[in-house]
Amino acid sequence: MHALVFNGPRDIRYETYPDPELRGANSAIIKVRACSICGSDLHMYHGAHIGNTQYDEDTPHFCVGHEFIGEIVEAGADVHGFKVGDKVLAAGGTGCGMCSQCLTGHPHRCHESTAFGLGQKLEGGQAQFVNVPNADATLLSTDGLTDEQSLLLTDGMATAYFGLTRSDPRPGGTVAVVGLGPIGIMGVELAFALGAARVFAIDPVQSRRDMAAALGAEVFAPGPDLVPQIMQATGGAGAQSVFEASGAKGAINSVLPLVARGGSASFIGIPEPDDTLPLPLIIFKNVTVRGGICDVQNMWPHLVPLIQSGRIEASGLFSHRFDLSEGTEAYRLFDSREEGVIKLKIDVS
Repeated sequence: MHALVFNGPRDIRYETYPDPELRGANSAIIKVRACSICGSDLHMYHGAHIGNTQYDEDTPHFCVGHEFIGEIVEAGADVHGFKVGDKVLAAGGTGCGMCSQCLTGHPHRCHESTAFGLGQKLEGGQAQFVNVPNADATLLSTDGLTDEQSLLLTDGMATAYFGLTRSDPRPGGTVAVVGLGPIGIMGVELAFALGAARVFAIDPVQSRRDMAAALGAEVFAPGPDLVPQIMQATGGAGAQSVFEASGAKGAINSVLPLVARGGSASFIGIPEPDDTLPLPLIIFKNVTVRGGICDVQNMWPHLVPLIQSGRIEASGLFSHRFDLSEGTEAYRLFDSREEGVIKLKIDVS
């Protein structure tokens, strides 16, 4: 098959790669129809850290990507919820499917849990085919969903809901979203859907601020005037809920000064090992701080009804479209954060 393969920092290549095989009776092989690049993929692309893994020239090559949709072409004997021919999307990561955590609906707590496309342990889906272990708990039917909605449900929309709700948004309350990539933009829309009266949206890129403004947000650029502007807008109180959706060091550092006393802050961006938070601000402002990796599958029961009822649209996020053979350029463009670049759809044939 053909796939996008990590060959080192800023070196993603379209190459011939071994076809996947079923790795267990609870696995399925997916023929990929479309895939996308996530902001967390850029940590790998930059040669930075994800968890304890440092990505550099010596990292063994692997197939990348954890956002993909397609059709089941082979299923193991222990796959009971799906069959060959089903159109599905896959959560961005999964567990073994056999431990107590997996069997009770918490595969993200499994000791074997990992994301697709971060190493050879679980090859990614920016490829013509991919093996999906723990298929019954990892896949979701795409019936009634568009390709774009399905791709967002693999990770980005789920992570936006996870991160936003962990900042304790209140009906009639104030929410600040720091970082307006696809997850941040969806966070803005979700904040209004969950009852926020005012949403402050913060990003250095004008086109992204324009998208947030079109959803009803009050938009700001980062910089030395940001905190005074938010304080003025809130009568000196600050935002009750702050959702950090970037992972950039500047974004992380901006969060706690924006939070109101007794408010909540949620972090979902992938940090570098030296990223820290100022404990005095947390203590003396009585701020609740949460961070974590989204358990994608557990967000689907909340999000699919919101999509199907029209409560959220998540429209206009796919700004560019590529073929799999153009994956090198797709990564370059996504990394550039050029005006107008939001999210990329990669078609696979």
